[in-house]
Amino acid sequence: MGEFLGLLYQISGSLDSENLKNLKFLCGDDIRKKELEKISSGTDLFKNLMEKGKISIDNTGFLRLLLTKIKREDLLEKLDNFEKYGSGEQVDLPDAEEIERLETAFEVICDNLGKQWKMFARKIGVSDARLDQIQDRHPCDMREQIRQVLKTWQKVQGNDANAAELIRKLRDCRLNLVADTVDEQLRTMQN
Repeated sequence: MGEFLGLLYQISGSLDSENLKNLKFLCGDDIRKKELEKISSGTDLFKNLMEKGKISIDNTGFLRLLLTKIKREDLLEKLDNFEKYGSGEQVDLPDAEEIERLETAFEVICDNLGKQWKMFARKIGVSDARLDQIQDRHPCDMREQIRQVLKTWQKVQGNDANAAELIRKLRDCRLNLVADTVDEQLRTMQN
């Protein structure tokens, strides 16, 4: 949550008074008039929207819509980076080739992991508390739960995230068929 609040703080600091006025207008259906009158900064607005459940770390669609409507492509780029890498800035990332390998590994793992996903999540260091959050946010979508676990792992690993490590962890969990499928897909990419 800290990274998301940091992103909102960055966005708020980049808003001018006209942007804030337009955002408040766009939120007129979601925030009562008296509350809108009290809002004097982007952080106040974002706090209110979070309290109402309109935006959250896993629900950035409304924020994206607002930034699109006020034509702030620079802030949309920060949001894109947050959704992709877990922060508003692209720092401490694997190289482009490894990111492509990770994306391929993520797809294969999401398609093939199945019921053992929690065991694998614990093996790669995702906490039980984070697993509970992921399950609460995506209760009926195991594929998305697995993807969120992998994204959490990637955020923690940063520059050290690599597909070979995922294959090792799959083998440690005796998920050799999934590991072989990932390995085979990655070899196909190289050819």
